[in-house]
Amino acid sequence: MSQISPLPPSSPLIRVVKVLYGDHPKLPSVSVYFQGCDAAPKCLGCHNPETWEFSNDFSVDFNYLESKVLEKLDTLLTRYPQVSLALLGGEPLSMRNRTSTYKLAKRVKERCQDRVVTILYTWRLPKDLLNIDIPLGYFDEFVMGKYMHKYAKQGFPASKNQIYMSNEQLTDTLTILSTASAAYEREGERLWMNL
Repeated sequence: MSQISPLPPSSPLIRVVKVLYGDHPKLPSVSVYFQGCDAAPKCLGCHNPETWEFSNDFSVDFNYLESKVLEKLDTLLTRYPQVSLALLGGEPLSMRNRTSTYKLAKRVKERCQDRVVTILYTWRLPKDLLNIDIPLGYFDEFVMGKYMHKYAKQGFPASKNQIYMSNEQLTDTLTILSTASAAYEREGERLWMNL
């Protein structure tokens, strides 16, 4: 009797992959819900608390994930000129999931180009992405910030404190933050040297 070898610890943790309307403000989506959230504390009123736990029970072979996502995108693209790949959670940018999130977005953009808009949901804010260890160029749009029930609203994004921005807007924001951070460090060093 042959044994199935366990998946490597780098395998993504996936809760579900399904076609949905509402995870993108304008387009039908293939939505990938990653399992595991590293936000502390968790979002009060989170609509997916079942995705919080990091559990290898949800480990999926990346090639299988990629093939299922591309298959569902191809099906949607037969009916719509443009669709979305929504990457949600859990937390797609957790250490466990971020490489797979990047690889999946990269593969989809290389194959489908502008026919698929990639949207990434994260509890992180732009400042948290300054030194992230994956390129962000394959993500077209971002919903950033924790869901806060006291700021819940109808529409998109789900709470008023969340930030919805394009890749271009995020790139500009990161440039400003990086420049300001470097200037702050230089000024701090100058003041320290003059003590």
